[in-house]
Amino acid sequence: MIASIVTAGAGIVIAIMAYWLNHRGEVRRSLRKERINWVSSQLKELYGPLLVLAETNERAWREYRKSYFPPSSGESPESPLAESVSTRWHVWVEAVFAPRAQQMREIITARGDLIIGRDMPAVVLDFCAHAATYDALLANWDTIAVNDSTLIRHPGSSFLSYLRESYITLKAEQEELLKSSRP
Repeated sequence: MIASIVTAGAGIVIAIMAYWLNHRGEVRRSLRKERINWVSSQLKELYGPLLVLAETNERAWREYRKSYFPPSSGESPESPLAESVSTRWHVWVEAVFAPRAQQMREIITARGDLIIGRDMPAVVLDFCAHAATYDALLANWDTIAVNDSTLIRHPGSSFLSYLRESYITLKAEQEELLKSSRP
């Protein structure tokens, strides 16, 4: 009689432990899957597109500077532009720099919830403010002075550095999560 009670009790304890361990494993798998989905969304919907657009703009800017303001010329893109150079600058702003900046601002505005951390990084806000000034610049493009530019300057390399570092960090986390989720 006692043996059957002990056997039944042990069976119940084993069943409860198995259920608890299985449930705990399922919760961990579910949390890991949610984290993978979140990181993948950050990469696919925010940091990936932003990095591609920012790198594209950066390369275009470098080529523009190299072609039209070579170091040997002594001129600087920040110095007043001659009238002949102004037309070329207008084309580049309208066709290359402003559209990419506006695309990036739209992505940030639409998917800002995917930003890493609790607060919006200052460099991202600085970039969005710069991109917003293109709206006013392009609205009056035909009437503005030759040397007018955006009211708020581009944050420079710190914006691209932030995007690169964030992308690399998220990619590494994604790879680690995917490795740990494989059987």
